[in-house]
Amino acid sequence: MTTPVSIAASLLPGLGHVRRGFLASGVRFLVFSAAWLLIVGGRWRAIATLFDDLGFEAFVALGFLVVFPVLLVWIAHRSLNTLVNPPPREGMGSWQLAWRELRNNPRGVWGMTLLGLLYMAVPLAPVLAPYDPNEPGAGGTVVHKFQPPMSSVMIVGHIHEGEIACKGMRIDGDTVFLDRVQEHAHRDDIQLKHLGPPKRGWSREAHKVRTMVIDGHEVPYRKERHLLGTDSNGRDLLARLVYGSRISLSIGFAAMFVAVTLGVIFGSLAGYFGSWVDMVIMRLVDILLAFPRLLLLLLIVSVNEGAGIFTVVVILGATGWMGVSRLVRAQFLQVKELDYAVAAKSLGFSRPRIMFRHLLPNCMAPVIVNATLVVGSTILVEAALSFLGFGVQPPDASWGNIISDGKAWLENAWWISTIPGLLIVFAVVCFNLAGDALRDALDPRGRQ
Repeated sequence: MTTPVSIAASLLPGLGHVRRGFLASGVRFLVFSAAWLLIVGGRWRAIATLFDDLGFEAFVALGFLVVFPVLLVWIAHRSLNTLVNPPPREGMGSWQLAWRELRNNPRGVWGMTLLGLLYMAVPLAPVLAPYDPNEPGAGGTVVHKFQPPMSSVMIVGHIHEGEIACKGMRIDGDTVFLDRVQEHAHRDDIQLKHLGPPKRGWSREAHKVRTMVIDGHEVPYRKERHLLGTDSNGRDLLARLVYGSRISLSIGFAAMFVAVTLGVIFGSLAGYFGSWVDMVIMRLVDILLAFPRLLLLLLIVSVNEGAGIFTVVVILGATGWMGVSRLVRAQFLQVKELDYAVAAKSLGFSRPRIMFRHLLPNCMAPVIVNATLVVGSTILVEAALSFLGFGVQPPDASWGNIISDGKAWLENAWWISTIPGLLIVFAVVCFNLAGDALRDALDPRGRQ
């Protein structure tokens, strides 16, 4: 007898799971719900500014903010219904059994949950980034550069008539003494007038015009806060990391798609036809594997000087398909002699139909596992290329070239290279956890 589950139980995704005792699943849905509420509640001013210039980026961000909660409620409802009314094992197919095993693997599920939170930054970059990722703060480079995490910079003056940035101030009559640089103090005479509209920032304080009254004079100022500090050019590191995630994380999936596509095609041809086709393709694979991949990438990118992001994706995918082809070839050699493959041949089906409709679906389980690992390794390779100056070119930000920008300042400004390095480690570990969970879920020998 099935227990009905109403859609109202999932209007706040995760709460219905917790109330019915499914704590682990409920916490994961509540994490996504909390992330969405924090973004909408904490960044509503930034969201409102998207309507002023409704370009492609703004349209994608607004669409994601609308579609995401609807999709989350639908997924939460289906998940809760499956947990309350579990289907009988006897009626499950192999992919349904694999999905059940994957849901029961906490490491893999949390790895994919954390990856989901990380990938939320890709469409929401215009909302999450507090400042322009390629420009220093309002006061210019002099004051903003090398600001440590959790620091702030004061902006004094009128926004339309010139601003002055400082780390602090002291007022003596009508004269304002500004601490322009930490090791030097400069004296600047400015008119005491109200500020114009402040720039958007993360904290509420950055949205307000504050006024000090000393000796009867009103001194308006505001603060630009930098949660993760700034780089050597005075650019906000959080903004660059958010926009850099769009490139680093997207390149991983795009290059994986290219690599898996090429690997499946060449591996299928080698495994199905055998003979001289197999020999030619496998010798080509051996030759390509004999070259160190990073050196091969450097050679190709240096020939295509000034390569764009699309070129980097194609190059990463075109140099990463060899392992997938060997895996697909081995699977085809096993399944092409099974009864259903022989029956398909005897019925006169065409070779492409046998290869890609009958054989390939039964070889996809290890390919899917390998694809998750390819994404993680591709992110590392792209970071290495960008670190060496051959990947994504400035002013576009990627995690790799942010690390490269900070390598000369590790002693005094450790955060510039350390924080994006930790993000790369975090993303790759999550992909590896997801890949291990997929491998266990798709292995029928490990199912209970």
